Amino acid sequence: MNKKALLQITGILAITLLTGIFFNLSNPNRIQFIANEKIVNFSQSDSLLNALRLQDSILKAADSLMNSSNKREDSLKLAKDKHIQDSILAANKTDSLKRVQDSLKTVNQKKEDSLKNAQNQVQDFVKPIDIKIDFAKALFDKKYRFIDARDLSDYGAGHIQGALNIPFHEIEKYKERLNDLPKDQVYVTYCSSACDVSIDLAYFMAKLGFKKVYVFHGGWDEWKAAGYPAN
Repeated sequence: MNKKALLQITGILAITLLTGIFFNLSNPNRIQFIANEKIVNFSQSDSLLNALRLQDSILKAADSLMNSSNKREDSLKLAKDKHIQDSILAANKTDSLKRVQDSLKTVNQKKEDSLKNAQNQVQDFVKPIDIKIDFAKALFDKKYRFIDARDLSDYGAGHIQGALNIPFHEIEKYKERLNDLPKDQVYVTYCSSACDVSIDLAYFMAKLGFKKVYVFHGGWDEWKAAGYPAN
C-alpha cells in the first residue's frame, strides 16, 4: 500500500470517529465514554467524627472538673480536719495552760495565806506577863479564869478554886479544850512554885492567839500558903 492510500484511509477513519463523537454528544441517550467521577461525601462522617471528638472533649472536661472538685473537697476536708485538730490542740494547750496557771495561782495564794498567817501570828503574839500573888488575887476576885498546868494527879491533890486543869505535858490531848476558850479574855496560868510548865503553857496559848495571858509565878504553893480560896 502506497503512502497516498494510507493517508486516505487515515482521513476516512478520523472523519468517521469525529462524526460518531459528534452524534453521540448530540444524543441524550449517548454512551458514556468516560465514567463520571464518583465523589464520596465525607461531610456526614466528618460531622459524626467531630461530634464524637466534642463529646470526648466534654467528657474529659467533666472528668477534669469532677477530679478538681473531688480534690477541692478533699483539700477542704483536710483543711477542715486540720483546723479541727488544730482547734483541739489549741484548746488542750489552753486548758493545760489554764490548769497550770490555776495551780500556780493556788500555790501562790497558799504561800500568801501562810505568810499572812505567820505575820498575823507575829503581830498578834502578846508575850505573857509574870505577876505576883497580890495581882493574881485581884484577877481572881474579878472572876478571871485560872489554868492549872500541872498533871492531873497534882491538880487532884489541890488547886486554886475554879481553876481549869490543862496539863502542859499532855497539851495535844487538851488542845481542843484550849480552842474552845474565848481568846479575848484574861487567863492566869500557874503550876507549883518551882516549875516552868505554867510559862510553857502561857506561851503556847499566846501562839494560839490568846492575847491576855498572865503567869502566876508563885503558883499553887504560894496561893495555898496565903490561905486563898482553893479546892
